[in-house]
Amino acid sequence: MTSQTTAPHSDLADEIRATADSGTAVETTLATNQRIISRVTDGIYREPWAAFRELIANAYDADAARVTVESGAPHFDKVTVRDDGSGMSPDTLAYMLRNIGGSSKRTKAGAELQTSNSSNLDLSPQGRPLIGKIGIGLFAVAQLTQHFQIITKARGDKIRSSATVLLRTYNEQELRETDPDVEYVAGTVKILSETVGDDQLQAHGTSIVLYSLRPEIRKSLQSLRLWDASMAEGIDGATITEKPKFHIGVLPETLSSHPSGTGAKLPWSPDDSPVERFRKLVEAAGDDKDRGSKPLNLEHFDEYLRAIWKLSLSLPLRYLNGHPFDKAADCGITFLDIPKGKAAAAEIDLPEGKSVRAALGLTTGLTDGLTPFSVTFDGVELLRPITLPNTLRKPSRVKAPLMMVAREIAPFKPEVLQRAGGRLSFEAYLYWNSKIIPKDTSGVLIRVREASGTLFDTSFLGYQVSEQNRLSQITAEIFVQEGLDGAINIDRESFNYSHPHYLYIQRWLHKALRLLINKQKLVAKDDLESEKKEGIKAVASARASKALSVWTRRFGDDADLPDQPSLSIPLTEVGSSHIDWPVGQPKSTTDIAGSLAIILEAYGALASLSSRERSRMINDIISLFDVKV
Repeated sequence: MTSQTTAPHSDLADEIRATADSGTAVETTLATNQRIISRVTDGIYREPWAAFRELIANAYDADAARVTVESGAPHFDKVTVRDDGSGMSPDTLAYMLRNIGGSSKRTKAGAELQTSNSSNLDLSPQGRPLIGKIGIGLFAVAQLTQHFQIITKARGDKIRSSATVLLRTYNEQELRETDPDVEYVAGTVKILSETVGDDQLQAHGTSIVLYSLRPEIRKSLQSLRLWDASMAEGIDGATITEKPKFHIGVLPETLSSHPSGTGAKLPWSPDDSPVERFRKLVEAAGDDKDRGSKPLNLEHFDEYLRAIWKLSLSLPLRYLNGHPFDKAADCGITFLDIPKGKAAAAEIDLPEGKSVRAALGLTTGLTDGLTPFSVTFDGVELLRPITLPNTLRKPSRVKAPLMMVAREIAPFKPEVLQRAGGRLSFEAYLYWNSKIIPKDTSGVLIRVREASGTLFDTSFLGYQVSEQNRLSQITAEIFVQEGLDGAINIDRESFNYSHPHYLYIQRWLHKALRLLINKQKLVAKDDLESEKKEGIKAVASARASKALSVWTRRFGDDADLPDQPSLSIPLTEVGSSHIDWPVGQPKSTTDIAGSLAIILEAYGALASLSSRERSRMINDIISLFDVKV
C-alpha cells in the first residue's frame, strides 16, 4: 500500500497515478529544494579572494564610484567593504534578505526596487552592464564568516538600516531529520533602523562588515601553510618550497617554527600613492629573477598579495596603461585581422594616428556617460595589470609585437537561437610579444560584462596543437558583450564546457590562434631568409641545422622547433629554459652557443640549472675548443 503525504509533491503524484490508464500528459514546473539555499549560504567559492570579488561586484552593480576594502591585514580580525553606491531602501533590503537565489536584478522587480534600469533590465540604474543575476553575491561572505553586518541607505530615503546576520552551518544530518514541509532557515537577522536628518537625506551607500573570520580563512590570508612549507625540509634536506619574496610578514607565535615572526616585505613604500603602489606590485609580479623557467602562479608572492593580484584581474577596472583597443597606428605594434579563407592573419592598414578601436568600431571599454569605477584595497588602488608594450621585450626575428583584433557576432540561425542559448557577440584581441611579463598573464582571459572569475587560461581553452613555446608568448582577452551568461557556473570561476556559447568561443579562439601563429612563423621565416641572403656563413647555418635535427630526432618531426640560432641575436629561450647570457657575450660565439643550448635542452641537461648557470655551462664547453698548448 502506498502511503499518502501532504508534501507539496503529493498532488503531482496523484495526477501521475490518475492518468496512467488514459495516457494523458501531466504538465508541471520544476521547483528548488531547500538544500540548495543551505549550501549557498555555507559558502561556494574556492578561495577568499573570490568572496571579495563578489562583494565588490555588488557595489559595481549598485553604481558605486568607489569601493574601499579594509582587510585588517595581517591580523584579519575584521574586514570592511564600503561603497558609495545607490544603497538599499528598506524594501530592497527586505527583498534581498528574503529572496536568496532570487535576485531582483534583470527583472521587473529590479526596476521597482532600483536595482535594474527601467528601460533595459540588463543594465544598472545608471547604465552599467549588470554582473550579478542569481542573488547570492552578498552571501559570498559565508565563505569568510558566519557573522556580518550590512549598513545601508538609499539616496533620498530617510531610513538608514543596519542588519546583523548570523548564518547557520550546513548540516546534512539535521536536514535529513527535518520535516520537508518546514522552510529551511539559513540564518537569523537583527535589523535596526533610524531616521536621518535632512542634512543626511542625499547620503547613500553600503558597508559590509565581516566579523570573526573563519580560522582557516585567516590562516590562508596569512599564508601560514606557505610559510610552514618554506621552513620544512624534504627528503633531500632542501626546503619544500621557497619563502615568498614579497609578503605581509608573519605575526609572532602564529608559527611554532617561527615564533618571533617576520616583518613585511612589500613591493611598495609607505609614502607611495595608491596607484604607484599598484604599479610597483605589477613590476614585482614580473620579477622572475632566480625563479624557475615557468614561474606561474606568482610563487614569489604570499597569499595576500596573490589575492590582490587576482582581484585586479577579475573586476571591471581601467587598465594600468590604457585599454588595448586604444592603441594607435603609429605605436609600433603590427595590427592583424582574421581574414576568411586564409591560412595566416593579414595586416590592418590603420590611418595615421587612428586607434584600432576607431578603425574597427570596437565598443568594449568605452565609458562615456558612465560613472568611473575604482577599488582601493588596503591603500592600493586596483587596476587591470595587463600591459602590452609597443616594442619587443627581447630580440626576435619578428621585429615588432603582433596584435590580432576582432569583432564577432555568432551567426546562429533564428530557428536554433533558443537552443543555442540566445545571441552571442564579443570583441577580442590576441597579442604576441617575444616575452610576456608577468608570465601569469600569458593565456586567455574571458570577461563577461567586463568581469571575470576564471583568470588566465594558459591552455587557451584546450588548444591541442603543440605550440607551447609560442603560446607562452601570447596574451589574449575576450570581451563578451552579449551571451555566455548561461555557461558560467554558480561560483563564477568556471564554465559549462558543453554550452553552445562556450563551444563557439573555443572554436573561434583556436582558429584565431592558428592564424596568429602562422603569421608569426611567416614573419620569422622571412627574416631568416633575409639574413641568409645577407651572408650568414654556411658553417653557422650548418651548425644550426645540425642542432635542430637533434631536436627533431629527440622529439619528432612535428615538434615545435625553437628559434634558429643566428650570428647576431643570442638565443635566450630554448624549450622551457631561459638563458641569462653575461654582459659582453662574444658575438663570435652567438650561433655556437645557441646550437649548443638546443642540443643540451633536447637532452634535458638545462632544466635543473638556473638561467645564469646555463650560460656558464655553455660558455665553459665553448672554452674547451680555445685551449692551446
